[in-house]
Amino acid sequence: MNTMHSLALVGARNADPSARLVRQDFEEATRAASGGLPGAACRGADPELFFCSSEDAAERQFAERRAKQICAGCPVRDACLAGALERRERFGIWAGLTTQERRRLMSAESKQRAQAKAAGR
Repeated sequence: MNTMHSLALVGARNADPSARLVRQDFEEATRAASGGLPGAACRGADPELFFCSSEDAAERQFAERRAKQICAGCPVRDACLAGALERRERFGIWAGLTTQERRRLMSAESKQRAQAKAAGR
């Protein structure tokens, strides 16, 4: 059984109602991030790649790498990231960034704004 098929089975087995809602939100957010226009690289991709529910570390790492590959060349990546940051997405891969990476980005941007504000006084 290949890893992708394993991920799909794991996702189906482990999917709880909140995970299904996150996946549904992902599909809706993808449409919104792309302005309803075709072109988002993740459209049609398995949401399990972006919201891996596996307890297996290797499967989670595979899913994260694959999601980041999909995002890397996406023409709406900037809009996706802006939307994820605005909505403060707490789960999943958005615009090729994990939750932790988005938090670090927001923290760095917040520090830069504070420094700029202090320098302007």
